[in-house]
Amino acid sequence: MSTRDVVGRYFETMRQRDWDAFAEVVADDVRYELPQTREVISGKAKYVAFNREYPGDWELTLTRLVVDGETAAGSMNFTVGDQELVGLVFLEVRDGLVSKVTDFWPEPYEPPAGREHLVDREPASVDRLSMP
Repeated sequence: MSTRDVVGRYFETMRQRDWDAFAEVVADDVRYELPQTREVISGKAKYVAFNREYPGDWELTLTRLVVDGETAAGSMNFTVGDQELVGLVFLEVRDGLVSKVTDFWPEPYEPPAGREHLVDREPASVDRLSMP
């Protein structure tokens, strides 16, 4: 399977909450990193459990996927209840399995003053964020 196929299956099985199939595309020694919270999960069992046990009634939509060799980068809309988030994810594939995942969850913010005359404010065309 190509990196694009592996990563596509990773997101599709996650979206469907098919945790047995999800586990089939994740390496035994997978490493999951959340740099913003400094959390790290090591190993397939913990990583699958983390996803299976994630609270709330959530939905995931992959909006972009860029693949280069054995690495991939994607963005996704992630909805939990009324809250809409955008996730940025970087993946590494080794021997046909996802071996490393790094997630970033940016939050909306007000732009700095002084550039109002240069910009328009409007929702993004693809990525959805709940605005405060």
